[in-house]
Amino acid sequence: MALDVSRRTRIFNSSSVSSEDCIFCKIVSGKAPSLKVYEDGEYVAFLDIQPFSRGHTLVCPRKHGETIWDMDEAETAGLFRVAFRVSKAVVAAVGADGFRLVQNNGEAANQAVPHVHVHVIPVMMEDKGRYGGRMSFSQQEMESIAKSIREKMKDS
Repeated sequence: MALDVSRRTRIFNSSSVSSEDCIFCKIVSGKAPSLKVYEDGEYVAFLDIQPFSRGHTLVCPRKHGETIWDMDEAETAGLFRVAFRVSKAVVAAVGADGFRLVQNNGEAANQAVPHVHVHVIPVMMEDKGRYGGRMSFSQQEMESIAKSIREKMKDS
């Protein structure tokens, strides 16, 4: 029996966040600071300020929506096309041995920001099988990482 999700239009349990109050919308528009590594007319990629690893990058659509159910299939495909390209640049920039693509939908799935996004999380072989906690890097380190990723994006 197939799950009927048409009646479950909301899977985010907290109050909705308008695009005017959404931190990712503010980043996309340049009203909030970020270290962007890629942007085009539809998608933006920037470093996570509380990364799980060095180079942890978020890819999101410019258009506000809380979950992928707020996007059509072509928009979702575009989001993952960009995440694919960003993953190559991130891995090359930080010398990672692998990477994770993570896309959470709703609070129950640990989505912390109610704006669709994909995590590109580089991992090293010594971290195989481990899911570490959030890390902290200096602003200078973050800027250096972002610069390296931007340079690698030119090659992808």
